[in-house]
Amino acid sequence: PGLLNQFKVFVTRDVLAKLTNRQYMLINLLEAPALAALLAFFLKYFTYVAGPESGNSYIFRLNENIPQFIFISVIVALFIGLTVSSEEIIKDKRIRNRESFLNLSRSSYISSKIAIMLGISAIQMILYVLVGAFVLEIKGMALFYWIGLFSTCSFANLLGLNVSANFNSAKVIYILIPVMIIPQLLFSGIIVSFDKLHPAFASEKGVPWIGNIMTSRWAYEGLAVAQFKHNDYGKEFYHLDQRRYFSNWKKDIWINALSNKVASIRRNLANDSESEKVAYDLSILHLELTKETDLINGLEFDYLDRLNLVDCNEAVLDETEKFLKLLIKHYRTVFNKADLEKENKIESMQSFADSEGADTGYRTLLDDYANESLEKFVTNKNGLKSVVEFEGEMVQKKDVIYSLADRKGLLHSNFYSPIKMVFNKPMDTFWANIIVIWSMTILLAITLYTDVFSVFRRWYENMKYRS
Repeated sequence: PGLLNQFKVFVTRDVLAKLTNRQYMLINLLEAPALAALLAFFLKYFTYVAGPESGNSYIFRLNENIPQFIFISVIVALFIGLTVSSEEIIKDKRIRNRESFLNLSRSSYISSKIAIMLGISAIQMILYVLVGAFVLEIKGMALFYWIGLFSTCSFANLLGLNVSANFNSAKVIYILIPVMIIPQLLFSGIIVSFDKLHPAFASEKGVPWIGNIMTSRWAYEGLAVAQFKHNDYGKEFYHLDQRRYFSNWKKDIWINALSNKVASIRRNLANDSESEKVAYDLSILHLELTKETDLINGLEFDYLDRLNLVDCNEAVLDETEKFLKLLIKHYRTVFNKADLEKENKIESMQSFADSEGADTGYRTLLDDYANESLEKFVTNKNGLKSVVEFEGEMVQKKDVIYSLADRKGLLHSNFYSPIKMVFNKPMDTFWANIIVIWSMTILLAITLYTDVFSVFRRWYENMKYRS
């Protein structure tokens, strides 16, 4: 039979075998919703409300466990994907050996396994999302959660199939599962901040390579940013808050840091012993102001090329200070305009709700869709530093979720950046991260089809035998 017919036969045989195994079906259908119900129940934090009708009340905005639910959901998707697929190939080895004389297509067999695993994972993640969102009252985000968790589970499926194809013992496979899960926990960016890792791996800007190879990092960041930006409250106010917070950071933090650099350069410009420090400070000024002129259309600084140790003098520093004051004025205008737009929008929404007698005003929208705990995570509200110097540039540490200036490459963007640059074009972080996860999944599919790990294993065994 042709490859397609072989694929159909493999799928039919495997599906029928699974349907007749009631224990298998029961566990795989109930595992995801049961875990979702258990997690959501314990993470549903109630707030005590004082007053005449005092008591515990659930308000989504005040639930402090939403970031934890997102992260644990990612780990659950990885765990379920690994456990459901890690024995799929090894358990068929006897059958495959008996059928070897038929010269059946290995690619059709592998394709059937992938299709079945992805189908099972799709159903499991639908059930997980529906139950979790219902219990925690996460509204309007089911599709984002399903896409994110299904993509994560699919990666785990392919990883599990690779493991199953390359080990001969089920015991070894189940020992390997926690070994594969633990790095996903550690290097996800939520258990330990990327700037708090060992210096060999830590990074003050962007995400270190050890984080970029972890699916959990891409899945968690994508879901956290999506939950923050794309809920019904975020759809109304995120673009206004972005202008407010970004302009506020620029005028109060970033420009202040650059002004301190100008003052330091002015103090040490005539001191030859401090020439190295002056050159370093000038390089930061030049880089930051270059990025600023690229960011704002029509903005130019005529003295930009003179910010170097040879050409800099008091007059250049005076012009630099004037330019920074101009930027303060610009960002103050941006902030005030966005702030006024937000106030007018809130007033309009509340007036409409009052006139209609409906409970659909600003406060209801805020309580039902925004989440304060998630905001603390994605804005780094509890962090001690708003900006740091790292490798010759100023790195934003707070309110990165609102940044308009993060135009670095896909693998170099800051954690919780609202957009990623994909092929030099800005893309929403959620969709960019989904592309990365599926790229990893496709890479694992290629290794599975080509059986590359078995080739390396046989080569190693031959080398060991010869020695």
